[in-house]
Amino acid sequence: MHVPAPPSASSDPADLSFRERRLLGRLVLPGGALAVALPLWLHAASPYLGTFDQAALPVLLVLLVLLSALSWTRLPLTWTETALVAVLNGFVVLRLGALLADSTLEAGTRAALLSTTLPWTVVALMLNAWVFPGMAALRLNFMVLCGQVLCMLAWWPQGAGPAPLYLMTTLIQLVLATLAVLSAQLVATRHTSLVTRLARQAMADAHTDVLTGLPNRRALMLALEGLAGPLTMDGPRLVAALVDVDHFKRINDDHGHPRGDEVLRALAVQLRGHQPSGGLVGRYGGEEFLCLLCLPDETAALEFCERLRSRVSREPLAGLPITVSVGVAVMGAPVHGPTLLDAADEALYQAKRAGRNRVHLAAPVAERYERQRTPVPVKT
Repeated sequence: MHVPAPPSASSDPADLSFRERRLLGRLVLPGGALAVALPLWLHAASPYLGTFDQAALPVLLVLLVLLSALSWTRLPLTWTETALVAVLNGFVVLRLGALLADSTLEAGTRAALLSTTLPWTVVALMLNAWVFPGMAALRLNFMVLCGQVLCMLAWWPQGAGPAPLYLMTTLIQLVLATLAVLSAQLVATRHTSLVTRLARQAMADAHTDVLTGLPNRRALMLALEGLAGPLTMDGPRLVAALVDVDHFKRINDDHGHPRGDEVLRALAVQLRGHQPSGGLVGRYGGEEFLCLLCLPDETAALEFCERLRSRVSREPLAGLPITVSVGVAVMGAPVHGPTLLDAADEALYQAKRAGRNRVHLAAPVAERYERQRTPVPVKT
């Protein structure tokens, strides 16, 4: 069962998140470019960078500056974020592989350079978790870990044997840091998933009638807004049909309230089976049910409700012969929900008054709405 959501407000959390991410990107990207430019400037004064850093850092600087400029354009945010993720992850893995493959480096120099890979790795992993949702970020960070392990395995046969302890310790720290971020991310993802499931369950419970399992009154009001919104002047009309069990108090008095509950549950099954595509049926309150659907005109609405009434009267519910009275109101765009429901309620009263077990159509609801809107002249 799908309940149409009400129109979103201008303060939609998704829009706020988008604006915040755009602002953070405009702040973080220049900061990253500055962090890359600083070691290049220091290296120009006193050379200390390795071969890979001398070649890769200028490219990384250019890319970060370019992404900083693009963050101020209308380019989709996902494009710049994905490009930033690809650049940093590629830099981290390639730097590790290049440092391990460079046979000209001494063990101490290699260990020192590898230790500077650690902050870059943590930044890349955290950026992945920030840009991508849940499991996607987890899979991406796992791929980074696999890239690190593959680089180490490729280097191991030629370098692991005589490698000093501090070099092995540096590599182990790099892997452990990645595993720590992955573990924290996994816990956070599982917690977020649990909270999301609980929130969705709470939302479903808040919009579901406990006895019948149908949408409750709150859900019906939301659905009324959702169904009325897309209607056009020359399109289908919104139909509200209030279905009430005849002599329900007598059922409770003669057979007990548990039997009355069984009748309501059985009627809910009947109404759900009679629900047309695109329509919605729910428990309006007590022994009243509300059907909301879009149909071409009043004739189609009457035919639908008459079929529903006839079907209920032919089949015993919970072992009892049951009849229903139906009040029908039809309104074209623009739809005013309270007026439509008031008209259906009045039509139901007329059906009860006329002898029950019948369908009654309300007077044209649009005219009723116009009368309500017309101010009453004040006598002077």
